[in-house]
Amino acid sequence: MPAPRPAAALLGAALLAALAACGPAGSPATPVPSASEHLGGQPTPDVTGVVVGGALTQASDPSYEGMALVGTAGEPSVLAADGAQATVADLHDGDAVEVWLVPDSGCAESFPVQCAVLTVRVTEAAATPVPTAAATTAG
Repeated sequence: MPAPRPAAALLGAALLAALAACGPAGSPATPVPSASEHLGGQPTPDVTGVVVGGALTQASDPSYEGMALVGTAGEPSVLAADGAQATVADLHDGDAVEVWLVPDSGCAESFPVQCAVLTVRVTEAAATPVPTAAATTAG
């Protein structure tokens, strides 16, 4: 019987190590989703506007004016202006944003409209934080 070759043994060990590193989704070995995955594969946002008090103002489509950015589907994916992962709590009044809605989810036609928000991407961070009405004090 011929002796095992070292190259074949090393290749087999490398293959096993590579397969062992593949974990289930959500494991630390899972890469961060790409911007395209965050955006549901849609190249253009459903609406754009400016954040004020956790809601969308100056909406590119007036029917979305005042829409809460934490939609009916819960906490959306948020991408900061630098592309880093963020949360809705990281948004500041005055941030210019693009908003993608969950495809085919529909919106509740109320005022303000209630939608399932998939992703919020900050396109321009507010230069200086703008105080909200709740944050100001009478003096």
